[in-house]
Amino acid sequence: MDQEFWNHAFGRTYTSGDIISVFFGVFFGMIAMGGLGPNITGLAQAKAAGKKAFDVIDRVPQIQIDEPSAVSHKLQGEIRFDRVNFHYPSRPDQCVLKDFSWTFEKGKTTAIVGPSGSGKSTIVQLIERFYDPSDGEIWVDDKKLKSVKLREMRSQIGYVGQEPILFNTSIMKNVLLGRPEATASEVEQALKSTNAWDFV
Repeated sequence: MDQEFWNHAFGRTYTSGDIISVFFGVFFGMIAMGGLGPNITGLAQAKAAGKKAFDVIDRVPQIQIDEPSAVSHKLQGEIRFDRVNFHYPSRPDQCVLKDFSWTFEKGKTTAIVGPSGSGKSTIVQLIERFYDPSDGEIWVDDKKLKSVKLREMRSQIGYVGQEPILFNTSIMKNVLLGRPEATASEVEQALKSTNAWDFV
């Protein structure tokens, strides 16, 4: 016995053409759903990457570059380490500096010599306040390093790492990241004084 089904959308019974249209609609829809797999993987990866990026953006650093209570200080040249202990946050069980005391005297050139991993770069990074000591104190002239305005302090000290990193822009713009207000002639002089002008 033939049975008819009413198509309320069109006000008539379903035809064989409607049934074929529904079949192919479901068929192609399933194919399209199957193709979503790689895209869903990409969305998941983008979500994870976005979370990491926002974690970095939202992180409040322990060392504030514009600490309101910090004081201005023009560096005279003496830097003193007083019983400094330090370990990197990523390696809390490995002490890089242990009970380190030393005075870098004003007007003198001091060379720090030692094997890889002995703390040479760490000493400079502590002076730049990329990190703070775990214990002990660092003094600049007669002031504690922690009490000095960090932005001003860094503008008076230059640090060239063992593995310098250049951003994907011109040499001029890379140099200006250290001092944005520098003129072209000052940038040229900085490159010459670091023996980089010839190959730049």
